Amino acid sequence: MLKKFMMHSSINTILVTTDFSGKSGNAVTMASHMAARHAAHLILFHTVNNYFMTDRTGKQVISSETVQDHYLRAEQSLKDLENSLRAQHPQLNIEILIKNDTLIAGLNEIIGLRDVDVVISGTSGTQKLKQLILGSMSYEILTGAHCSVMLVPETWHKHTFENILVPVRILDNLTEKLDLSMAIAKKNRGVISLLGICAEHDIPEIKSAYLELQKTLAENTRQYHAEFMITRDKAIRISEFSRDDQADLIILNDKDEDSWKSFFSENFFKQMVNNTDVPLFFFRNKNNRNTGTSDGTSGFDITLPIPG
Repeated sequence: MLKKFMMHSSINTILVTTDFSGKSGNAVTMASHMAARHAAHLILFHTVNNYFMTDRTGKQVISSETVQDHYLRAEQSLKDLENSLRAQHPQLNIEILIKNDTLIAGLNEIIGLRDVDVVISGTSGTQKLKQLILGSMSYEILTGAHCSVMLVPETWHKHTFENILVPVRILDNLTEKLDLSMAIAKKNRGVISLLGICAEHDIPEIKSAYLELQKTLAENTRQYHAEFMITRDKAIRISEFSRDDQADLIILNDKDEDSWKSFFSENFFKQMVNNTDVPLFFFRNKNNRNTGTSDGTSGFDITLPIPG
């Protein structure tokens, strides 16, 4: 049974990661437009990694001068980016933050301290072999961040969401996800397309939840679309449906499927990223947030053998 619907979701704090590349620049542009629409606090975030060497004297930072130089250059780049965004959106509340930590540890510390609602990251789309083996930054954020994550393809340049696709494929947090979807649709004057999708063995549960959400949409919005399909290839069919529906945004639950597969195969998340060319919003319930933080000593550790 789904929870009783209460429209209270809002996006108050947006964090966008940047490494000053083209794909992250596109994500920053998207984040600034979203922050303006939602009157949200916008955080521009960059990490500077430490590199450690461990020998008999203990853990030592390698080339601290290089790290400091990187920090100062990143700080100036963030200030330039902030000034550029303020010129376009004078009303924005912008904060720049740099963490001297690993990406996920630094990111989650800020998520906890600033009560971040969504992290926005740029993605280049289809993963190359190196990314499949080592992992991409955007995929690391998707699986490691303690809040919702939105991935923006480098080739996507539309900044409003007029057609919002909301698949119903698992039962977790469906009410909360629809709540947020309706809040985003309201800010964009958008239309929600509800897509019930499941394999044969899930039909009773998913169909029931889908019908309840359809009823909620009918009671709370003037315009929506709804469709139900049965398939084993959920990610592929969602991607195909998004193209046919001309979706501007797909809002998904953060629960992966087929996560046991090796990096040479594709789980649900990777299939969605690799086969979809529109922004993907992975909803993660803030009430289930992990509040653990880094001890501040994370980084790349090169351990040398101790002679003798």
